[in-house]
Amino acid sequence: MSPISTPFVVCIAGGDASGKSTQVAAVAKTLRDQGISTAEAGIWDALDDPVIAARLPFRDRDEVFGYLRVLRPSSRALFLFHAVQVAVELAAAAAPEVILLNAYWYKYFATEVAHGGDPAALRAHASGFAAPDLTCYLKVSPGTALARKIERSDYESGYGDAEKFLEFQQQSQTVLDGLSRELGWHELDGTAEPGILTRTIAAAIPIGVAP
Repeated sequence: MSPISTPFVVCIAGGDASGKSTQVAAVAKTLRDQGISTAEAGIWDALDDPVIAARLPFRDRDEVFGYLRVLRPSSRALFLFHAVQVAVELAAAAAPEVILLNAYWYKYFATEVAHGGDPAALRAHASGFAAPDLTCYLKVSPGTALARKIERSDYESGYGDAEKFLEFQQQSQTVLDGLSRELGWHELDGTAEPGILTRTIAAAIPIGVAP
């Protein structure tokens, strides 16, 4: 298929270790195998773009996390939202038929609320983001997330230990649950067999994708 001017935008939302990256990659492959041009957008994309990366003061994710640690929720959210917007722009520049957003601003809003940020102020920071055409929310319990994590960043652990991780992830999930109700997300069991999740998400994209 030839590129279209307005891509269909799909967000795979969820908390840490919910399977977002796995599903973004799998759905992208499914769509491309069917001849549908697809671009992925994730918060770390600027680090992989040679033009942007050459001008960044950070060499890798660890250096970014070190910087995030010294920020407060409002300024940290602005930094993270900026990175999300850069990723969206990089994906859109390819003029694909479908853009798959990994987490989008939703996860970072929820995380910064869990870090103690003011929800109203953080939501105002995110007001410029366009709504995806479809958002699929992968739900897993904090306990499942902890069991899946081989390594936990300080940021996603609320700057604490494993017990703090569970508490922090529950707070974040509560915020995501509220966004899901408000924005009408399509909720999926994140513990389901990955192939089933991939087929379910792909089938919900109305661009010639067979169930």
